[in-house]
Amino acid sequence: MKRLVTLMFCVFSFILISCDKDELVAEEFTVEHFSASDFPQEWVIVGSRAAMIPNAEIISIEDGTESYTFNEDHTFQKTTKIEDELVTAEGTFSIDERDFIILEYFEEPDLIASCSRHSKTEFLHFSENQLVNSSWVICDGPYLYYEKVE
Repeated sequence: MKRLVTLMFCVFSFILISCDKDELVAEEFTVEHFSASDFPQEWVIVGSRAAMIPNAEIISIEDGTESYTFNEDHTFQKTTKIEDELVTAEGTFSIDERDFIILEYFEEPDLIASCSRHSKTEFLHFSENQLVNSSWVICDGPYLYYEKVE
């Protein structure tokens, strides 16, 4: 019985000691941070991931060929490099009750990530401190990941 009490005391002590240290967890960037941050904000593409492959790895994109710039007046520009030429599309953005950033383009450029050729809307959301464009996912397109340029 004495050994059981000693064992339980040791286990209890171990649990207390291991729980004593609070690990520093980086605060996740959310839509509230997005709204409260200084504008303009630039977000550059850093990766893509296949949507229809379970547990697919994120493929790194390091050339920064695509970016979003968000302005304080709720306008944005999406810029993509296509065959050594910079192509830009513009529009306005809003945030809905589900914390999605909704991009409404002024025109129907080819830069819009959408399953419809006539759509002028993209939907972005935050995940693990990245801005994610999942507008193509429903038609087997990739997730696109963007990180804020500091």
